[in-house]
Amino acid sequence: MVFQSSLLTVLEPSPLMKGMAVLSMSVQHFLGGLITTLTFTTMMHCTQRAEESIQATHYSFLATLEVLGKLMFSALAGGVVDCFGFQVAFLFFLTLSAGTALHVWTATFAGALRENQLKEQPK
Repeated sequence: MVFQSSLLTVLEPSPLMKGMAVLSMSVQHFLGGLITTLTFTTMMHCTQRAEESIQATHYSFLATLEVLGKLMFSALAGGVVDCFGFQVAFLFFLTLSAGTALHVWTATFAGALRENQLKEQPK
C-alpha cells in the first residue's frame, strides 16, 4: 500500500503507472471488503445453526478467531515479502484474496445454503 501510494504522490511515474497503481489499490480494497463481508456472513450463518443458548458466545468466539487470524497473517506477511520480494508477494496475496472469495462463492451453492434451498422447494 505504501508502494502504491508513493507511486501516486512522491514519484513522478508515467500515467500508465499511475493508472496501474490506482487499479491495483481498487482491486485490493474491493477484495478486502468482499472477504470481510463474506466472512462475517458465513460466521452469522454458522452461529444461527448453533444452540440458541450459546449463539452469542459462538459468534464472539468466531469473531475473535477471525481477528487473531488477520494478526498472525500480517505478522508473517513481512517475512514473505522479505523472502520473495514485493511483486511476487503482492501477486501471491492478491491470488489468495481472490481464491478465498471464489471459494466462498462456490461454497454457497454447494454447502448449507444449497441444502436450505432444496428443503424450501415444494415437492
